[in-house]
Amino acid sequence: MTGHDLFAAIQAKLGPEAARHRGIDAPARRDTAIAGGSYRSPGTLVDGFRAGDGDTEVRGIVVAARASTAVLKRAKELGANLVISRQAFLGDSQDRPVGKPEPALAEKLALIESAGLMMLRLQDPRTGPAGRALVEALPRAIGLSRPLGAVNLASGLVYRASPTTALALIRKVKLALPTQTVRLVGDPGMAVRGIAFATETSRPNALNPLLSRPDINLLVAGEIHETETTAYVLDCIALGQPKALLLVGPIELEEPAARMLTELLMPTTNVPVTYLPSSPALLDVV
Repeated sequence: MTGHDLFAAIQAKLGPEAARHRGIDAPARRDTAIAGGSYRSPGTLVDGFRAGDGDTEVRGIVVAARASTAVLKRAKELGANLVISRQAFLGDSQDRPVGKPEPALAEKLALIESAGLMMLRLQDPRTGPAGRALVEALPRAIGLSRPLGAVNLASGLVYRASPTTALALIRKVKLALPTQTVRLVGDPGMAVRGIAFATETSRPNALNPLLSRPDINLLVAGEIHETETTAYVLDCIALGQPKALLLVGPIELEEPAARMLTELLMPTTNVPVTYLPSSPALLDVV
């Protein structure tokens, strides 16, 4: 099975991509200029090969939330030649080629080439049962079973909370993720009524409409635009509205999905499939 064969099998297993959510600002001329005409503008689909030859026979697979250099070195040691990354791993959100990469990125690219690695980005929310399971991996890990309504998976997931506080929920999230470093904007003792999980946070103003819903008062996200979302939450609090924002890190947010993706891939191929944490040597800040 080649890399392209495996990617086709993965797409069939996970289902078609969900519609993308761009917030209120559609890609403009500057986005197209940055993309250089050869890549889609920011906010569109990202799945696909970003480095290496996808026609190569797959000998082993490594899955990670982000294909860090440490992950690539370990993949080489394991004899794997296909690395699947949930998050971007080459510097920008779409892994676009860099004309003159800075030294660390240049060495990373050289490692990919010398090790003969195929680099597959696999993050787009997908609508098949297995694809939905990936999107819902973190909520399920903290005990939330079913999102409300027919929510666009690329816009976010919404859950009705059992009686709990923001602090109690934070403790569950820390247990589910490989980090103890999170950031809460809001009152730890706030009674949580409805929780939204952001699945796409890379565009300005994408999250305020989600958090403004009357049935949501806690938003869990990997990263945000500080001047839009954090400022909005602070304004809500100043107006007496019980709202809070929990930031867990964009890479950490993808770790449960990467673990689940590893399990889903094992029956799909007869080569070894290994999950690797993205930052095994990362020290949490107290």
